[in-house]
Amino acid sequence: METVVPRNALDVVDAGAERPAEPPLRTLPEQIAERIYNAIIAGEYQPGERIREEALAEAYGVSRGPVREALRILERDSVVRVLANKGAHVTKLSTKEVNDTFEIRMVLAGAMVRRLGSAPPALIARFAPKVEELERLASAPDEGAAYVAASVELALGMAQASGNERLTEIMRSLARQSWRYTRLALAQRARRQQSAQHWRTLFNALLAGRAEEAGCAMERLVDDSRREAVRQLGAGP
Repeated sequence: METVVPRNALDVVDAGAERPAEPPLRTLPEQIAERIYNAIIAGEYQPGERIREEALAEAYGVSRGPVREALRILERDSVVRVLANKGAHVTKLSTKEVNDTFEIRMVLAGAMVRRLGSAPPALIARFAPKVEELERLASAPDEGAAYVAASVELALGMAQASGNERLTEIMRSLARQSWRYTRLALAQRARRQQSAQHWRTLFNALLAGRAEEAGCAMERLVDDSRREAVRQLGAGP
């Protein structure tokens, strides 16, 4: 079986790489998909840019087959698009995609948080350090990427704690699809501080057993990001 042997700048999976929480990777195409994905969100590929199979195959010391499968994995999450006779390209950012994706995220994330309303306080209390980390990162001037990564990690941790494995899987896919938009939405420190306030409200409500209040806070958090991402893309509020 072929193994991944990264040999160039595409290998950004390290202690400093920003990425959402993932389960242990199993297959070679999944490993390659993870590395391509991290290269995309790190800005090594621009929207619309072609990803060349042969270059990646050479870089990782594998055949083109696993690379092709990796690109298909990313296509399912709308990160790349594979076109006949044109190869794979990084998807371009669009207001329609951000509205569609965040609408789904808002509904599912709200449901996920409400589901946690009946969880034991001790389980909810485990998220306190993550909320405090977000508050710290929100006040720092140059921690936008770290804030996004920590926010996604917290959301996926809550999804896993909800006990619904299918929901967690869907939320993870949505995190991939919306990562670049979330970075746009949280590029400004004021927006990160607003986001951190929503997380604090959400956490306090969950700790007190106020599930509806917590769910509404999550929905506001997601919708605020949607609005800002759309504004950043130049389509107005």
